[in-house]
Amino acid sequence: MILGDVELHNTVETAPAPGGGHCLYRFPRAVRQALSPLGRMVAAESSGCEIRFVTESDSVRVDLAAIPGGVSADTSVTVFRGGFLHSVHRLTPGRVEPIMLADIGSETAHRFRQLDPAARDTGYFHHRVWRILCGRFTAVFHGVDACGYAVRPPVRDELPRKRLLCYGSSITHGASPNIHHLSYIYTTGRILRRDVWNQGLSGSCRLEPEVADYMADRDDWDDAILELGVNMRRDTSPEAFAERAGYLVETLIRRRPDNHLFLITIFPNSESPGVAGASGEIQANQCAFDDVLRNLHRRLGHPRLHLIEGARILTRADNLSPDLIHPSDFGHAEMGANLARFLEDPPG
Repeated sequence: MILGDVELHNTVETAPAPGGGHCLYRFPRAVRQALSPLGRMVAAESSGCEIRFVTESDSVRVDLAAIPGGVSADTSVTVFRGGFLHSVHRLTPGRVEPIMLADIGSETAHRFRQLDPAARDTGYFHHRVWRILCGRFTAVFHGVDACGYAVRPPVRDELPRKRLLCYGSSITHGASPNIHHLSYIYTTGRILRRDVWNQGLSGSCRLEPEVADYMADRDDWDDAILELGVNMRRDTSPEAFAERAGYLVETLIRRRPDNHLFLITIFPNSESPGVAGASGEIQANQCAFDDVLRNLHRRLGHPRLHLIEGARILTRADNLSPDLIHPSDFGHAEMGANLARFLEDPPG
């Protein structure tokens, strides 16, 4: 969406914040209110929301704040200039903080201007596009000061041509990497030069029909990653999971028949056969959920519906973090690279 002179990527709704500024939301209010109590909280996080703009100014300040009291302690803000990493910042919740993007006459700025155009612009983001990417907090945008220079949103030719919608659990949401932009979905997007819509819901990816309808009604994505099941295995029967998964996938196919959908079975974790020694109800549900996705893929037989086994994306148990469910930074890197290969050459 466009707000004044900037583009708010991965943002579908804003709302006035106490004390001024605009809260950035990934899901519309009506969808957030249809989620579980935890889902309502994490859906309010501005994870993957970006403030994007172009200016000729050599010195730019973006004023941003993090609303205190969120689920996550991650208040990281990563700044990119096109595809180049510029800087990483940590906000103090409750304070409006200035983020400086460039310094007049700096040696770094001079060297950047000397880069060969073919090295700066590779079909990903144009180097003139400033991108301020938010981590797992509710962001409040207060404005851009470019010292009197004009500021404008990027145009379509300055952005990636294709867009990837990513729906799933905390793993997709980006809960475990040390810096939010290292999550596997962003690694995949970077490798394939695609823009990413982060629709992850930590602990609350429950496949509500309202979410399915909302994603199916959107016309701003080309492919979708659907990482399903892990958040429902403790309290949902395989039959109930099958009903919700079926509605989600069939709704997306019916309304977006030309878009590729990639179903991913549950990534290996401490309850997976071959990782865990013991079996139990959670493991049984997890195996049953994976079978639901396999059967759904087989039953629908749609040429643009693809099934990816989670164990082919995360292949090593030592790429998990100590909780043995969330990937480590190494895990996210491996997953992003492996997933990119599947998306580039979809399985049959």
